[in-house]
Amino acid sequence: MLTQVQAHRKKDFFTEMQDAFSQLEHQPLRKVLLDSLQAEQDSVRAIDVSFQNFTSKKHSPQVCRLFFASWQRTNNTAMSVAGLANRITHEAELALLIGENLSVALELFRSAGRLNRVIDEDLGVKGQTLHFELYYRMATKFSGNDDAWQSREFCLPSASDFKSWLDSARLVEPMMNGLFSMLIHEGYTHAELENIAPMFEKWAIEIMGLQKSDARRYLAWIAVHNGGTEKHHFAHACAAFEHYYRATLADINLEVASQIFQNYLRRKGEVMKQINEKIYGVA
Repeated sequence: MLTQVQAHRKKDFFTEMQDAFSQLEHQPLRKVLLDSLQAEQDSVRAIDVSFQNFTSKKHSPQVCRLFFASWQRTNNTAMSVAGLANRITHEAELALLIGENLSVALELFRSAGRLNRVIDEDLGVKGQTLHFELYYRMATKFSGNDDAWQSREFCLPSASDFKSWLDSARLVEPMMNGLFSMLIHEGYTHAELENIAPMFEKWAIEIMGLQKSDARRYLAWIAVHNGGTEKHHFAHACAAFEHYYRATLADINLEVASQIFQNYLRRKGEVMKQINEKIYGVA
């Protein structure tokens, strides 16, 4: 029997990701994305269970600090997206300096531009509230009304490792690896936030005792990513990949792509699984 929260979901994690991934025009890479999702079903289920368990009861501020500090590390990626765009513009400028065809540089600049569109909202470039401020509001409210959750002591090592791994893919490794990481991250994040929105609203109102209007205000960080926002971000990631490929004809190593896609889901799953274990070990 479906729970009340599950009944309100339009789609499950898998279907949301599949719908997002279908936007990728490169068929072999799209197949690898979808195959990776199937290969990591256990990881995705572990993530789903972790969110369901967290939103099933009221927790101590200590537990909430651990949850919000660790979860944030898996979502706080705007810097590495900007860094990847920076690397691509540098490559475009070098192409101009060495006399490459102008169309090559243009494709590279367009690739970087699409990456920048992914982080417009995070950076508040149109005057909207910074996404970090929205997350800060949410985490602080549910963690005892103080910002102690920002201390590194509350962040699980696996969450820090996840962020370091993702940053490395974008800032250090070959450019294609960074673009592969963008595809899996934006498709996954779309599914995550669309699916947890009803869980958290129900939790905030029925368990944490907030009025509906207050619940929506404190959960604005989740809400602003819904309604197709992250699916649009995935479309930008796809376009960034396509522009870069057209400019460089870089090798698309499907085996490496598969490793990155599966590693992402496995690492994210391990973080959320550990959060779940910690909650029910200390609550």
